[in-house]
Amino acid sequence: MAAREEFVCGKDWRERLDFEPDDREWRMLNQVAEGKPAEPAAQLGNEVGAHAVRYLCARVGEPVQDRVVVTHARVRGRLDLSGLHLKHGLSFRNCEFDEGVDLSGARCDETIEFISCRLNGFAADSLHGCKEISAVDCDITAASFANVHLKHDLRLSRSQLRSRPSYAAFHGPDMVIEGGLFLDEVRVTGGVTLDSSYVGHDLDCRGGQFSNTPAPAIDGTWVNVGRELRCDEGFHADGEVRLCWARADLISFRNGTLHNPNGLALRADSLRATTGCYLDQNFHANGTVRIVGAQIAGELSCSGGQFDGRGGVAIEAVRLAAEDVYLDRGFAAQGAVRLVGAILERQLTCTGGHFDNPSGSALDATGLLCRGGVYLDQDPDLGRGFTANGQVWLCGASVTEAVVCTGGLFNHEADIALDADGLTTEGNVMLNDGFRAVGGVRLARATVGRQLDCSGGVFHALGRVALDLTGMVGRGDVLLTSGFRATGEVSLRDVDITRDVDLRGGHLSEVGDRSLDAYGLRAGGSLILLPAGTPTQLVDLRYATVARLQDSVTSYPVDRVELEGFTYQTIESEGESAISYEERVEILRRMRSYSRQPYLQLSKVYRTAGKEIEEREVAVAGLKQLRKEDKLPRHSKAWNFFMWATVRYGYRLYQPLLIALPFVALNIVFYHTAEHHNLMEPVGAKTSGEPHANQDRCPENHPCFNPVAYSVQLLIPAVNLFQIDKWIPDASKNWGSPLLFWTWAMILLGWVLGFSFVAAINRCLRRE
Repeated sequence: MAAREEFVCGKDWRERLDFEPDDREWRMLNQVAEGKPAEPAAQLGNEVGAHAVRYLCARVGEPVQDRVVVTHARVRGRLDLSGLHLKHGLSFRNCEFDEGVDLSGARCDETIEFISCRLNGFAADSLHGCKEISAVDCDITAASFANVHLKHDLRLSRSQLRSRPSYAAFHGPDMVIEGGLFLDEVRVTGGVTLDSSYVGHDLDCRGGQFSNTPAPAIDGTWVNVGRELRCDEGFHADGEVRLCWARADLISFRNGTLHNPNGLALRADSLRATTGCYLDQNFHANGTVRIVGAQIAGELSCSGGQFDGRGGVAIEAVRLAAEDVYLDRGFAAQGAVRLVGAILERQLTCTGGHFDNPSGSALDATGLLCRGGVYLDQDPDLGRGFTANGQVWLCGASVTEAVVCTGGLFNHEADIALDADGLTTEGNVMLNDGFRAVGGVRLARATVGRQLDCSGGVFHALGRVALDLTGMVGRGDVLLTSGFRATGEVSLRDVDITRDVDLRGGHLSEVGDRSLDAYGLRAGGSLILLPAGTPTQLVDLRYATVARLQDSVTSYPVDRVELEGFTYQTIESEGESAISYEERVEILRRMRSYSRQPYLQLSKVYRTAGKEIEEREVAVAGLKQLRKEDKLPRHSKAWNFFMWATVRYGYRLYQPLLIALPFVALNIVFYHTAEHHNLMEPVGAKTSGEPHANQDRCPENHPCFNPVAYSVQLLIPAVNLFQIDKWIPDASKNWGSPLLFWTWAMILLGWVLGFSFVAAINRCLRRE
C-alpha cells in the first residue's frame, strides 16, 4: 500500500483518483509502483480501462522508474493522452487498443514506443517534443501525424497500416522530424501523405509495400529530406508515388517496383537531389515515370531498370538538369523516353539500352544540352547494342564531346529512324562498326567539330533518303568507307566540310532515283569517290567544290551523272584506278543534261598540270558534244561544225594551213600547166594583136605570172603577192572557164580559212 501511495500521489492517492479501479487495474497500478511492467494477466484477452492506462501515463508525483511499461493489455475505450505533458517514456508491448490512441497536441519528454500492438486509430497530430515515436511490428488503422514535431525518429518499421473511410492509412502533412522517418518493410493499404514535411535524416521505405489504387500510394509533395529518401530493396507501390518539388540528398528506388499501369507510376516534377537519383538495378515501373524539371546535382541512374509506359510515355524528363543520365546495362523502356530540353553536365549513356515505341518516339532528346558525350552504342560487356524501335530525336541538341552510335540499331522503317537535325557537337559523330538504321538518318544542318564516321554502317531506307547530311558543317572528315552500305539516297547537298569526303569501299544505293546527291558540296580536302561498285542510280555533283578529286571509271553510273558546276583543283587518280582523258571525256558524255562547264573544268585542271594535249582534247570534245545536243539551232550547229573542221575551236591555229597546203600544191600544178597552155592572161596589160604573155615574156610595167605565188595568194588573201589581181584564166579558151571557176572557189576557200583563223584567234584571246 505504501508503494502504491508513493507511486500515485503520495499519501492522499485515493482522493486523487477520478475513477474506481477494478482488480486488474489495481494489479497493474501495483506492478508499475513496484517498478515492474504493468501486465493485467497472463493472456492478452484480459481488459483494462483506458482511464487506468491514462492515469498511469499521466500520473503526478515522482515516478519510481523512467518510463511506464504496459504489456499484454487490451485497453477498453480510447486512450486519450491529447494535450498532456508526458515527462516519462511510455512502452506498450503486445497490447490492443480497441478505440485507438490519441496523442494529439501532447508534449513528450521521452520516447513512446508500441511494439507488436494493434491500434484501431492512432492520432498524434501536433505532437511536440517527443524524442522518438516507435510503432514496430504493429497493426495500425488510420495513423495521423499532421504537424507533428519530433526531436528524433518516427519509426513504423514492419508495421501494417490500414486506412478507413475518409482517412488515409498514414496522414503526415507538415511534419517536422529532426531524426529519420522509418517506413521500412511496412504493409500499407491506403494512402500515405507526407506533403510539406521535413525529415532531418533518412526517409526510409525500404522493402515497404504500399497500395492505394487508383489514388496516390505515397504523396510526398514538397517533402524535404535531409539525407536519403530510400524506396528500394524490394519496395513496391500500387498507385502513384508523388514526389513533386521534393528535396533529398539521395533518392533511391533501386530494385523497387512502381505499379500504376493506367497513369503515373512516379510523379516527381521539380524534384531536387543533391547526390543522385537511382531507378536502377532491376527497378520496375508499370506506368509513366515523370520527373519534369527535376534538378539532380549528381546522376540519374536507370541502369538495368524496366520502364513500361504501355505504348505511351515511359519516362517524361523534360527540362531535366543532372550531371549524368544512365539508361544502360539492360535498361528497357516500353514507350517514349523524353529528355526534351534536358541539361546534362557530363554525359547521356544509353549503351546497350532498349527503347521500344514503334508508333512514335522511342527516345526524344530534342534540344538536349550535354557538356559531355551522348552514347547510343554497344555494350561490350553484355554483348548487346543500343536498340530503338521507334524514332530517336536529337534535333537541336548541343553535345560538347561526341555522339557515339557504334553498333546501335535504330529501327523506324516508316519514317526517320534517327533525326539529329541541327545537332551541334565539338567532337565526333560515330555511326560506324555495326551501326544499323532501318529508316532514314538525318543530320541536316548539323555542326560536327571533328569526324562524321559512318564506316561499316548500314543505312536502309528503301525509296527515301537513307543518310541526309543536307547543309551539314564539319570541321573534319566524312567517312562513308569500309563496308558502308546505303539502300536509299545519300544526300551531301550543300555540305561544308573542312577536310575529306571519303566513299572508299562504300556501297551506294542500287534502288530509287539517286545514289548520291552532292549538289553544292564544299570540301576543303579530297572527294574520294571510289565506291565498292559502280552506282546504278544518279550521282549528282552539280556545283560541288572540292580541292582534290580522286575517282575511277566505275565511280559514275552510265547515263546517270550530273556534273554541271562541279569544280576541283587537282585530280589524284593513280595506279589501277587512274583514268585517261579519253575515259574522262566518256564520263562527261554520260551527263543526263549537257553542260560545257565540266569540260572546261577538266581542261583547266589539265592545263594547270601542264598536260596540253589532254587540255585541248577535252575542250574540243566539250564543244563537239554541244553540237550533238538538240538544243542548238541549225545555224549554231553549222557554225560549231565549221569551227571544229577548220581550227578545232581555236585549239589548232595551224589547221587552216594544213588544209591549205594540199590545195596550194595542187594549184601549183594546175596553174603551171595552165600557164604553159596559154590559159593565164594579164589583167589590163594586154593590147589587141599582142602575143600571149608568159613567165618568159612579161607585159611592160606588169608583174610576171608565178604559179607558186599565185597558188599561195589564192588561199592566203591577207598576203598580196601581186598575182590574183594581175592574172586571171582566159575564159575564151578551152578549159579556161573551169579554171576560172576553180580560181573563184580557191579565193572563197582562202577567205573562209582566213576567217576561221581570225575567229580562232579571237576565241583564244577570250579563253585566256
